[in-house]
Amino acid sequence: MLLDPTTLLLGCAALIACAALTASFVRWPVWGIGLYTAVQLWQAQQNMRQSLPDAGLDLVPTDVLTVCLLVAALIIFRGNRGRRAPALLVALLVLTACALVRGFGLFGVQTAGNEARTNFIQLFCVALFIAVLSPGRNLVRAVTLIWVLAACALSCIALLWWLHFGIGSNSDRIVVDGVLTGARPVNAAETLIIGQAATILLCGRGSGRGRTLAWLLLVVVVLAQHRTVWLAVGTMIMGWLLSRRRQTGSRAGALGVLGSLSMVSLLAVSWGTTDGVISSLAASSEDDRTLVWRMEGWHALLPRLEEMPDWVLGLPFGSGYDRVINGSFIAFAPHNYYVEVLLRLGLLGVAVLLLVYATAWRAAGADSEHRLMLRLLICSQLVYMIAYSLTAEQAVILGLLAVCARPRSAPRPPTLQESPCPTKPRSSPASPARTARI
Repeated sequence: MLLDPTTLLLGCAALIACAALTASFVRWPVWGIGLYTAVQLWQAQQNMRQSLPDAGLDLVPTDVLTVCLLVAALIIFRGNRGRRAPALLVALLVLTACALVRGFGLFGVQTAGNEARTNFIQLFCVALFIAVLSPGRNLVRAVTLIWVLAACALSCIALLWWLHFGIGSNSDRIVVDGVLTGARPVNAAETLIIGQAATILLCGRGSGRGRTLAWLLLVVVVLAQHRTVWLAVGTMIMGWLLSRRRQTGSRAGALGVLGSLSMVSLLAVSWGTTDGVISSLAASSEDDRTLVWRMEGWHALLPRLEEMPDWVLGLPFGSGYDRVINGSFIAFAPHNYYVEVLLRLGLLGVAVLLLVYATAWRAAGADSEHRLMLRLLICSQLVYMIAYSLTAEQAVILGLLAVCARPRSAPRPPTLQESPCPTKPRSSPASPARTARI
């Protein structure tokens, strides 16, 4: 089939653009992390579909960025041959590739690729890019800045929504531009970013303005009304308060909580919606229908693992998540990343994923400056994955944890010529050199 000149020109331009992006990511890795995070959040706000079943594989900007980041990761790794590879992330990518190839043969490239690309391919490829970077204070500082900026942007979006539509519970529905949608301005994944940014600010050695911003972000987390995120962020705050108690007591933490609650009350009174906010929060906290519905879905999916190879390696991508709950046909992924990894990568995949967090937890103990922050971020993802899939933007945190879990190469002892302060041989009083000076 002959290609027309327009298609050929656009293809060449796309290749040049991808090559330029890859080169920029190799030269400025922080730029790549920030660009991917911004584009991923923009896609979520635009409700951009990840796939079109009728048209096959529909590429979105993050798919292109993922390929560029993966190539950049390979270039960075080959340029630093003395650095060890993040073996656990590589193992997850190998397991994903095996399940993907099996799915290609059974269900076709489009079906298997659409199912694997977001929560597996994008997640592990972006995490691998961050994991091959040089660990240290600069990387943590860059991720901190990106996460705080993203949290502030999402909080502004939420504030504008609430000013226009009001604060709704997790079960409320409103009509926006003629479409019935949920009453919450940010989804659970975006709310988790806000809570993680607040915890990062609390764990840092910033000024009082940083602590104030952290508590404001926590107010947004409360008003966003995602109960799983409440649990994840509450776990992080509890860990932070316990660490403060060991050092200077929990008085500062208690005053911060009291101040944040007072600010929520003040905002509610100023908007004239005190009763509405309280009733909305109560409705979200008391509603247990979602949890029961999810547990029934997990129970319906697990019997698909019939034989021992299915339990060990999982089912191929493209198998789908079709199930019937309360007479309704459900086709989307289970709201539990542990179950999702078990179904696609088997018990081996679940073990490798948990090993990433276990080794990161152990390695964080040697980092006196960032130990608390890293361990609280680990707790946030472990709790979040109970009720949601680990989304692609969380690859930044997963990659940061994999950097900590990566084994360090043993330093080679410097030779006399390479040593910055070589020890000069001492001459005895009877040496020829000493005799000559005399």
